[in-house]
This record gives sequence, C-alpha cells and structure tokens, in this order.
Amino acid sequence: MMNKEEINKLKDKINQLEKKNIDLIITDFDDTIFSTKKLIEKDYRKWKRWQEWNQYIIENNLIKKIIDEVYKNAIYPKNISSKLRKNHDLILTAWIDLFQIEKIKATNLEHINLKIVNEPKEKIIKTIEYITDTLWFLPNKVTVYEDRPKYFIEYKKLLENILNIPFDIMYVEMTDNYSEPKISKIN
Repeated sequence: MMNKEEINKLKDKINQLEKKNIDLIITDFDDTIFSTKKLIEKDYRKWKRWQEWNQYIIENNLIKKIIDEVYKNAIYPKNISSKLRKNHDLILTAWIDLFQIEKIKATNLEHINLKIVNEPKEKIIKTIEYITDTLWFLPNKVTVYEDRPKYFIEYKKLLENILNIPFDIMYVEMTDNYSEPKISKIN
C-alpha cells in the first residue's frame, strides 16, 4: 500500500493539521444507504458483476433507464443518510462515476461530499486524502458505515496510527429499502 517514506511524509502533513472536536462520517452508498435488491430483481445485475456489468450498462445506454426505474423518487431508509452533514461528511463509493453521481442526485443526496473509486480497496487512500486535502483538519473520530468493510477492517490500525484518531467501523446489512438496516459495530 504505502512504503515507510510515504507514510512519514504523510504523517508530517497530518501533524500540521488542526485537530477539531468534530466527528466525521464516511459511508458507502450501495447496500449501505440504498439497497440494490430492486436492481437485482429487475434482472439488471444478477447475471453480471463489476467491470462486465459496467461495460454492459454503458454499451446499452442503460444508466438513465435504471436511474428512472430504481432510484428516482425511491423510498429508502434514512437512518444513515440523515446523519450526513453538507460540506463535511462523505459518501465514498465504487462503480462508474456517472452512474454513482446520477444515483446520488436521484436520491437527493447531492449536497453530501462524494468520492468515487474504481475498486473498494482504494477507499483507504481516499479516506486519508479526504481528511488531509478536503477537510484540512483532523476530526475527533471517524465512523465508517459499510456493507463490505473488509479493507477498513484490514487497515483500521494503520489508519488510526497514521491519522492518530479512532475509527469505528459499522457493518451494515440491508434486506431492502423498506426496512431499517441492521448495523453492528466491528471491534
């Protein structure tokens, strides 16, 4: 991920940041804020995954159709999204940029900062970059909501060491958009 020299350079940058008594929330979108169950039920996704599916929806101009049928004016649980603060918290998600942007707009979350990565493992570096290059201060604590928290679990100690702030990782399990998700803290 990062070599020792890069970590030391980053730590120097972080040491120059002001520490504020404000928590930061970082959340995924798909199956964390908004369930993909309807997307799967409509047969858009169940037979293809990741890059194969991305290529398929782009080649067939399906983004607008999917947004209109699945996301626009949809009901979904607000227990995570209602906590997000404008110009502060972050939706950190993976997939096709245009598709993710349109989903965020369709669910009325465009006022929340958004970062999109190609691969979930890139979320770790984007978290650090968001704090150092967008917030420009160290929050008191970071709470991460994720349906696939693998990389945050794997790199939790490193993140805490580099940033010198605690991370709470919340595992989110969604069944649909009509039920509140089950959220459990991972130690």
